[in-house]
Amino acid sequence: MLLRGVNSKPHHPQLQLLVIILFLIAGSCLRLLWATDMEWKSEEKWMFEQAQQIASGTAPLPIIGMLSGAGVPNPGMTVWWFALIANFAHDPISMVRWVQSLNVLTIWLFFSFVMSQIPPNHRKPWLWGLAIASVNPLAVVLSRKIWIPDLLAPFCFLVFLGHWFRQKLWGGFLWGIAGAFIGQVHMGGFFLASGLLVWTVWHDYKHHTLKKIAWVAWLIGSALGSIPLIPWAWAVLPHMKHYRHSIVALLVPKFYLQWITTAVGVNLSNPLLKVFWKNFLFEPVIFGIPTYLMIPAHIFLLGIGLYPIYRFFKSRRNSQSRDSVSEVQPELNFYLQALAFGVGGVFTLSGVNVQPYYIIVVFPFLYIWLALCYHKQVKLLAIIALMQLFITFTFLVFIHRTGGFPGRGYGIVYRLQVEQPHNP
Repeated sequence: MLLRGVNSKPHHPQLQLLVIILFLIAGSCLRLLWATDMEWKSEEKWMFEQAQQIASGTAPLPIIGMLSGAGVPNPGMTVWWFALIANFAHDPISMVRWVQSLNVLTIWLFFSFVMSQIPPNHRKPWLWGLAIASVNPLAVVLSRKIWIPDLLAPFCFLVFLGHWFRQKLWGGFLWGIAGAFIGQVHMGGFFLASGLLVWTVWHDYKHHTLKKIAWVAWLIGSALGSIPLIPWAWAVLPHMKHYRHSIVALLVPKFYLQWITTAVGVNLSNPLLKVFWKNFLFEPVIFGIPTYLMIPAHIFLLGIGLYPIYRFFKSRRNSQSRDSVSEVQPELNFYLQALAFGVGGVFTLSGVNVQPYYIIVVFPFLYIWLALCYHKQVKLLAIIALMQLFITFTFLVFIHRTGGFPGRGYGIVYRLQVEQPHNP
């Protein structure tokens, strides 16, 4: 009955908004559910211990952080934010609750922005994109542990907010300092900052609005935010020969593969590795009987992601009229192009082997892209969100029931690695 009432007709906007809010609430709850089931491997343990030592004053603020997947050490600021949280959280569960809450807050901040800044007749792809982002499997997983990528989404909002108001002094300053900070939270943020800057300069110059940007405020914010980078760069740049890149990554633009698979929610094989194929696809298990429902769910969502690509190339070949992207406001077109081509182009040219968790730097616009592809089919958007909610909830139940798996991947959950107090 609920889906039957959700359609794209103009006389159902309130029902659509209610359904979207319900997805946002569900996604918020998923991020907070079973915190003791978080991953607890060497990286999470190291981050917690370092943060506690800094907060207690027994260790200084580090210049260099944890080694990145590209072979270059992250900036020290990757630890600083967890150290700030450690002033209020003195055990792992309290700390991860802060991380989860920050990610929940980010979703609702984006929602508040859309409701206040986007005209009502243009909100549909934005809001449905947020609904999908709220329940997306990888987005939820990357909101639930003491790990660097889990702090990227809040900074994505700050970069976006500053850039949106870039013609104002405070907006230019926020764009500059948040753009400098996000690369120090996770080095993937450097690709966001540089790609967005290059695309903005090109776009605004083309449309004769480049001079209207508060460049002085942006420069001040960027300079202040980059001060912690100076000692890091001094220590790291001589060792850039260890930077891992490949010609294959240049020839095969993996950024776009991760964009699509993450948007549709079919890449839980990243945190689960072999367990995804050997165990998770049999889920959900009901009364000890595997249902294998994860297989058709993933096949359906994979088709949802591939169809827009097919439709794009078909329309180009047949010289058909421009598709639905041209019907939305130019601001959304700009951000999708800036992130897909600007940020994606920088990632590809760098030769970095793009991991699924790198794609969080474009949060939540890859989900808004998916919603835009199907913005005329609201029932289908609701089904897509429901299917991703189903996969995400099944994943959390799967981890809670099994307690995780030893070795690489998700590992054994925190609650099974820590001695539980005896309850008389």
